[in-house]
Amino acid sequence: MPASQPAAPPRILIRLRPRVTCPHCWQGFGSEDIRWVATHPDLQNDARLGDEGLRFLPTRFNVQGNAVDSRGMICHEVACPNCHLRVPRPLVEVPPLFASIAGTPSCGKTYFLASMAWRLRNVLPGSFGVSFTDADPISNLPLNEYENLQFYNPDPDAYVKLAKTQTEGDLYNLVRYGEQIVRYPRPFLFSVRPAKEHPLFAKTSSASRLLCLYDNAGESFQPGSENAAAPVTRHLAQAQFLMFCFDPTQEPRLRRDCAERSGRSETDIGLETYRQDSVFHEMVARVRQHGALHQNQKHSRPLIIVVTKFDTWSPLLGMGERLPDPWRQKDGGLCGLDHALIDEVSNRVRDLLRKYSPSMVSAAESFTDHVVYVPVSATGCLPVVDSDTGQSLGVSPKDIDPIWAETPMLVALARWGGGLVLPADVA
Repeated sequence: MPASQPAAPPRILIRLRPRVTCPHCWQGFGSEDIRWVATHPDLQNDARLGDEGLRFLPTRFNVQGNAVDSRGMICHEVACPNCHLRVPRPLVEVPPLFASIAGTPSCGKTYFLASMAWRLRNVLPGSFGVSFTDADPISNLPLNEYENLQFYNPDPDAYVKLAKTQTEGDLYNLVRYGEQIVRYPRPFLFSVRPAKEHPLFAKTSSASRLLCLYDNAGESFQPGSENAAAPVTRHLAQAQFLMFCFDPTQEPRLRRDCAERSGRSETDIGLETYRQDSVFHEMVARVRQHGALHQNQKHSRPLIIVVTKFDTWSPLLGMGERLPDPWRQKDGGLCGLDHALIDEVSNRVRDLLRKYSPSMVSAAESFTDHVVYVPVSATGCLPVVDSDTGQSLGVSPKDIDPIWAETPMLVALARWGGGLVLPADVA
């Protein structure tokens, strides 16, 4: 009797999206045109990127569906046919969710991003049955380092200060087009998928999202900061929702009232003062320019005003030092997002901002009818100040306890993420 043959692995049919958008250069292309990255050492020196593997359109594949380069080496990475930058393979399988975030210098945006990512990694799988993982660990490396400093620091008593968002360096990719070098912002890329306990698990392909999150320094919205060689805010035209970090402690009147209410000095509450509405107006101008919107035409996409440093100004809101979790557990163990609570908090924050920064509220609501105001604290504590110099030393990891840092993205996923985050009344 002939020996039995091992069973062949089951065939999995992967449905590719007919057209995709590169998260780096924002050019659209067909899935069949995606390039592969050669792995053989002799196939280096790419025309666009220099000392990297050649990008090529394959003619041979192995049984696992990976391309084979001209020297017979198996390839695993894919790239955009236009800019040649690497893209996650899920890009051709699941819809993207483009999001852009901006804010003035010292608004707490970097701390917020790190805390938001860390909280989402825990809250989404633990409460909502949704997997939230890095789609590109290399692209996410700067953000991961910020997370490590705050939440995985081997010295919990150390003082942590995160670097502000830069206008060049590791957060950007350089691509050569002939004689011109173009600088693209590097997005943070996350894979967001329903887990097996989620009601949409059977529809994983259509329910999943590739979250592409773009972070811009406030300086990127200064006049003359963008040109053909540095299209650093072009992603605004692609963004399915926008986040703007507004720091109320940069408003002098709020600082004064908060100091009176809390018994702290104004310098303890904040030292920076910027015209935040001017940065917002410039962001709106870029959205109109890149999205071909008329000056009086409202944007159809949503805007989340992320009101940072809640631990500092919470006495003025009158809802306590901490806010309750904005989700409720339902039958089956999963949680649903409490939209009623979020709307209540949003309305109260809006009323507060109308008192201290009416121009900001007016600007936001003149831009779009879909505005949500979300208070957050990335650290949940005040930074330690040097008693001799008055300079901030940073925060100790042992004291960090974020407040609502995950909520802006939960709101976005619930309202515009294809049902990944369910509302409390149907979870």
